[in-house]
Amino acid sequence: MAASPRLNNIKNKICHMGMQCQAQAPEPPATSMVEWTTGLYPNVTDVQPHEPLDDYRPGGFHPVALGDTFRDGRYIVRHKLGFGGRATVWLVRDNQQDKWVSLKIKQSRHSKATLYQDQEIQALLALEGHYSETSQDKPRCFARLLDAFQHLGPNGKHNCLVTELVGPSMSKVIGTCSAFGETLRPDTVLRAARRLLQGIDFAHHAGVAHGGPSDVSFGNVAFTCGLALNGEEDIFVALGGQPVTTNYSGSEPLPANLPHQLVKSADWDMWTDRDEEDICLIDWGLAFPVGRVVTTLAQPIDLRSPETFFCAYFDYRHDLWRAGCAIYALYFQESPFPFQHGPDDVFIGEMVSKLGPLPEEWQPFWKDMQRMNLDSQIKDASFHLRLEEAFEERHQTIVSECQIEDEYQKDEYSDYDFQKLKCLVRTVSDLLRYRPEHRISAQQAASYIDWTDHRNEAR
Repeated sequence: MAASPRLNNIKNKICHMGMQCQAQAPEPPATSMVEWTTGLYPNVTDVQPHEPLDDYRPGGFHPVALGDTFRDGRYIVRHKLGFGGRATVWLVRDNQQDKWVSLKIKQSRHSKATLYQDQEIQALLALEGHYSETSQDKPRCFARLLDAFQHLGPNGKHNCLVTELVGPSMSKVIGTCSAFGETLRPDTVLRAARRLLQGIDFAHHAGVAHGGPSDVSFGNVAFTCGLALNGEEDIFVALGGQPVTTNYSGSEPLPANLPHQLVKSADWDMWTDRDEEDICLIDWGLAFPVGRVVTTLAQPIDLRSPETFFCAYFDYRHDLWRAGCAIYALYFQESPFPFQHGPDDVFIGEMVSKLGPLPEEWQPFWKDMQRMNLDSQIKDASFHLRLEEAFEERHQTIVSECQIEDEYQKDEYSDYDFQKLKCLVRTVSDLLRYRPEHRISAQQAASYIDWTDHRNEAR
């Protein structure tokens, strides 16, 4: 089947625009701006967490304020959706199509000379091409690329990606539930787990591994947002209200590379896990071809799969490890390895405590790592709950908490959902295997979730 006209249109637009673009901005000097930005914005604590202000310099973030427009006035900024180490993301209104969309503005130093060289654009085009060429009876597992352009600002030239609007990340939803003492609905957990695996399977068949330092992490798995189709009032309620801002108030003129307004990211406090909400994989900026072996290991320690410690490389099967971690987090509402900073051997000890002994060929390296950190106290796996026992204990907690929560409304399918949660034990267990070759495929893992989504099928 030929690629869709819309897909070809985006490709042609990107190629044409890319030829007109200049080389990307050079890497900025390592000097810090923190000391002279402190105190320039009143009530700065109201907008935390916020991207580092010292990254608003040549090569860094583009300064954005509410009401700013892009693409000759087509897109107007209405709220901030979030930020990462390489980009900020904004809720914008597409005045041409009269709908809500997401605008991702990358740091200048992470923007390629031409749009078609952008890894994220390449990945999204590959996914869209595969989607259009195959018979799909399910929604996309990725946010569809609607437009791409480059924007010249005081800090350089920035790649800008316009995609369909998605809802809060998994990490945001889990964090909010934990903060309010709530439990994710069993059908939400099962639906999200299966759709996540189906999404990864789709991407791998399209030849794309999410991979990279940001990979299939809790921050890069997002729920959809059906309210994007509704009016302004509904979507701002879901976001948590109107944007919280603070404006520049320094006595000196505002440097051009700094934003005159800081905007707090949306809380999504009032988003609800409705039956029709789906799962999307987002942030494909470090995707790579399925057949490639990657040796770049600049990852937060809790995102690393075992092979990155003992083999110094990973491939597409890294996605499978991270999928197991994500499903574990959906079920337990916490990371399986909640350890972000510290020595490698302590983190690996956390793995061993949950998953058992490392493969025999890794043992010499493991012993050397332990000897290098004499103060570490590695947990003996024999004294800790195995995965099956931990799942059963959590299952009882979920059932009891849902029975007393006002927000959870039982229906004729509730007992069925509670029972089917148990199928996640095998799913997670067979994904969280030390050796990549021993992990089951995403397709097989999805088949383990033998659950019927009665509520959606009844529609």
